[in-house]
Amino acid sequence: MAPGTDSGQAHIPNLVQQDPITKRVSATACTNEEKSEMFYKAFFPPDSAAAAPPLHIEYPEAAWQFDNFSNKQIDHAIGHINPTKSTRPDSIPNVVIKECRSLLPFLGPLFRATITLRYYPAEWAHTETLILRKPGKTDYSSPSSWCPVVLSGWLA
Repeated sequence: MAPGTDSGQAHIPNLVQQDPITKRVSATACTNEEKSEMFYKAFFPPDSAAAAPPLHIEYPEAAWQFDNFSNKQIDHAIGHINPTKSTRPDSIPNVVIKECRSLLPFLGPLFRATITLRYYPAEWAHTETLILRKPGKTDYSSPSSWCPVVLSGWLA
């Protein structure tokens, strides 16, 4: 039996992590799981140790009063959507939303309900992250030669 192939799928080469000072290879990622972990560490470094805020802090009075979204604001936001920008595969494409402005009377109450009910659907928060090669790089064995691109639904 012939060895397995990637079936024409995009292939990420083995990744190497170098010591920032000595430039020696400190880790190599060969499996998809190891590569995922290395990308995760490169794209989402740990938070720096920030000082904890004081326990009993007095905040100033609000500088403005929040008003829920108006249909005019939603229409303005839809008007600024890039129709060619990608969304998640299971989401409505931006061009459809931009061309179907007649949906605005239904979208307004939907968006206002998220504020009124203090509920943001988990599905709206779902994103997919693609990892693309940065153009012009000669060596793609370093995680820094790749760029994360996040796709979200148009409602997010």
